[in-house]
Amino acid sequence: MKQYFKIILLLFISWNLIIESSAQNDAEYFIKQGITAARLGYTEQALQNFNTAIYKDPTLPEAWYNRGVLYYKLGNFQKALFDMDQAARINSKQTNVFYQRGLIYHALGNDSLAREDFRKTISLDTTMTDALFNLGLIDFEHQNYEQALMNFDKLVKSDSKNTQALYHRGLCKHHLGRFFEAIADFDAALALLPNDAEIILSRGVAKAEAGYYYTAIEDFTRVIYLNPNYAEAYFNRAMASFNLYKFAEAESDYNMAYSIDSSAEALTGRGLSRLAQHQMDTGCADLKMAIELGYEPAIKYLMNYCKD
Repeated sequence: MKQYFKIILLLFISWNLIIESSAQNDAEYFIKQGITAARLGYTEQALQNFNTAIYKDPTLPEAWYNRGVLYYKLGNFQKALFDMDQAARINSKQTNVFYQRGLIYHALGNDSLAREDFRKTISLDTTMTDALFNLGLIDFEHQNYEQALMNFDKLVKSDSKNTQALYHRGLCKHHLGRFFEAIADFDAALALLPNDAEIILSRGVAKAEAGYYYTAIEDFTRVIYLNPNYAEAYFNRAMASFNLYKFAEAESDYNMAYSIDSSAEALTGRGLSRLAQHQMDTGCADLKMAIELGYEPAIKYLMNYCKD
C-alpha cells in the first residue's frame, strides 16, 4: 500500500452560478465536452474544449479548474498552478480548488503552501478527509512523525476502518520506536486488507525491530508467497535469519534479493553471510563489489574482515 496523494478527478463543479448569457451557456457546453474528452483519454481535444470555454467566458471557474486538473495529470505543474490560481481568485469558497492546488504545490516541492491549501480545504469542508491525510503524508515525508501521527490519529478516530490511515499511523509509531503500537495498527489494517503485502512487510519489520525475529520471518515468508519477486521481503527475511545466526538461510535470501534488484545492500548482506560461514574469498568479493557500486558501509566490513 503505497503512499498517495488522491486527485479529485475531472468533474463539473456546481458553483451555484446563474447563467445569464449565451456566452456562459456556450462555455458550459465546452467544459462538459472537455470533461468527457478527458475521461475518454482524448487529452488534446479536452484541452481545446477548455481553452474555448475560457475564451468564451473567463469568469467561469470550472473551466480553469478542469483545465488545471488536466495539466496536473499531464505533469505540467506550472500551467496547472496558474489555472488553479484563477479558479481560486474567482471563487474562494470552493473546496476542490484548494485541495487540487495543494497537490500542485506538493508536486512543485512547495510543501509550506501545500499545507496552507490543505488546511484551507479542511476549514471549508471538515469532511474532506483526503486533505487531512495529505497533511499527514507531507509531515511523514519531512520526518515530522509526531505531527503526522496526530493527523493520522484523527482520521482513525473518525473512521476506524480507514486502512490507509491505520497503516500510516503504524508507520509513524514505528519511526518513533513504538514498535508494539505499530504492530497493533498493522494488525488492524490487515484485518481489513488481509493480503496487503506492504502492510504485512511493515509488520514484519516492526516485529524484527522489537526482536521478534521468528514471527517477523513468518510475515516476510507470507509476503514472498503473495509476491515472489518482492526483493524487500527477501532482504528483510535475510536480516532476521542473520540475527538468528542462520547464515546459510540469510545468504540464500540475500542472493534472491540481489538477483531481483541488484542492490549493493543485498550484496553486502550476502558477503557478510558468507564470511560468517568462513567463505572468505566469496564473502570478501561481495563486499568489494558493493564498494564498487558506491555502498560506503561495506568499506568498514571489508577493512575488518578482509585483510588481504
